[in-house]
Amino acid sequence: MPSYPVATLATAAVLAGTALAAAAPMALSSSIACPLSLPLSCSNTTTVEDLCCFEYPGGTVLQTQFWDYDPATGPSDKWTVHGLWPDNCDGTYEQYCDKSMEVSNVSAIIQAHDSALLAEMQTYWKDYQGDDESLWEHEFNKHGTCYSTLKPTCGNLGENNENVYQYFRIAMNLYSKLPTYDWLAEAGIVPTNDKTYTKDEIISALKSNSGAEPYIGCNSDNAIDEVWYFYHLQGSLLGEDFVAIDTLTTSKSCSSTGIKYVPKSSNTVTPVTGATTTTGTSTTTAEASPSSTGYVKLTGQNGCLIKNGKWYVSGTCATYTLTQLSTGSYTLKSKAGWCTIDSKTLHCGSDVSSPFEFEFDIDSQILVANGGTQFSAANVPTGTEQVEVTQGEGAVNFELQWNSWDC
Repeated sequence: MPSYPVATLATAAVLAGTALAAAAPMALSSSIACPLSLPLSCSNTTTVEDLCCFEYPGGTVLQTQFWDYDPATGPSDKWTVHGLWPDNCDGTYEQYCDKSMEVSNVSAIIQAHDSALLAEMQTYWKDYQGDDESLWEHEFNKHGTCYSTLKPTCGNLGENNENVYQYFRIAMNLYSKLPTYDWLAEAGIVPTNDKTYTKDEIISALKSNSGAEPYIGCNSDNAIDEVWYFYHLQGSLLGEDFVAIDTLTTSKSCSSTGIKYVPKSSNTVTPVTGATTTTGTSTTTAEASPSSTGYVKLTGQNGCLIKNGKWYVSGTCATYTLTQLSTGSYTLKSKAGWCTIDSKTLHCGSDVSSPFEFEFDIDSQILVANGGTQFSAANVPTGTEQVEVTQGEGAVNFELQWNSWDC
C-alpha cells in the first residue's frame, strides 16, 4: 500500500478531547485487524501507511444535524441527521472522492442488512422536501466515498455494499449519542415564538454535554437550523472511537443575541414580541435566491469569469446561474454548461456531467470550495488572454465573488 503525507495538525484540544467509545479492538468487523498503537487522526508525526486503519486525509469527522421547521421535518422534539463528514485536518474537505463507490439504491442496501436501521433513518434522517432517498445518496456519494477506512479494498467492505451499510450504521449510532434537543431543553432552551436566545448560552449547553464546542448555524432570519459536532478518530471509522474537539468552523451566520429557535409546528418565522433581534452588519449586496443569475468577479482584480470558467479582462462578463440544492450546497452553471473543479482547476462546459457543489457565504457573497475561499491564477491576463483559475494559493490570489443580476 502506498505511503501518504503526514497530517500536520496536532492541538491541545485533541489531547483534552472526550472519547465517545472505548479503544478500538484489535479485530474490527469486516475482517479488518488494526493495531491499538495507531495515533489519533490529525496528530501523527510519522507517515501511517495503512489507510484502512487510519483516516486520511479526512481526519476530522463531523456529525451534522438539521432543525428544519419550514416545512416541519422529522419529530417535533428531535433534531434530524444531516450527515457524517470526513473533513481534512485544517477544516477544508474533499467531495465525491471515488466514483466507483457511488450508489443509487441506499434504501435497498440498508434493508438487506438491517431493516431496523432503515426504519430509524426514515424517522430521523429526513429531507425537508420529502425525498429521503436522494438525501441519503447525496450524503454517501459526496462524503462517504471520501473515508479511506471505508474503501471496498479494506477487508470485506466491498462485499454486498458492506461499506455503505457501515457508513449509515455508524452515522446513526453517533447521532443517537448527541441528543441536541434534549441537551438544549435541559438548559431551558426550547423552541418558542415568545423569546430568543444568545449564541453563548446555546453553545454552552451543547459543549457541557458533548465535551467540546460545536458549530451552530442560523438562517437569514437568525433562526438556528444547524449544529455540527467535531471529532478526531482513533483507528478506523469502524471502531467508532471518536474524540471530541472544538469546532474548526467559525459561526458567522448566527448573531451573538436574538437567536430564534422556531417550533416545528410553525410554518413561518414570526417576529418575537418585545424582543430585539440583532441581525449583524447589513450588506448592500442581494442574497442569492435558490436560483439566481449573475456574474462572478475576482476580488481585488479587474475582469471576471467568462463562460468556460477562465479569467478574462476584455469584454463582457459571462452570465452564470447559482442554484441552491436542497442540501444547502450551490451549483454554478454558465451558457457553456455546468461548472466543476477538476484537479484544482475551475472548468465550465458541456462535458461536465456532475457539477461541483460550492458553499456560499451570504454576507460576503463569496463562493466557498471544499471549505476554502482562496483561488489563484498563474498571471493577470492581458488583452484577449484567458487564464485558468485554480483552487488554492498561487502567483495571483483572489476570491470568487457573486454579483447578482437580480438586484
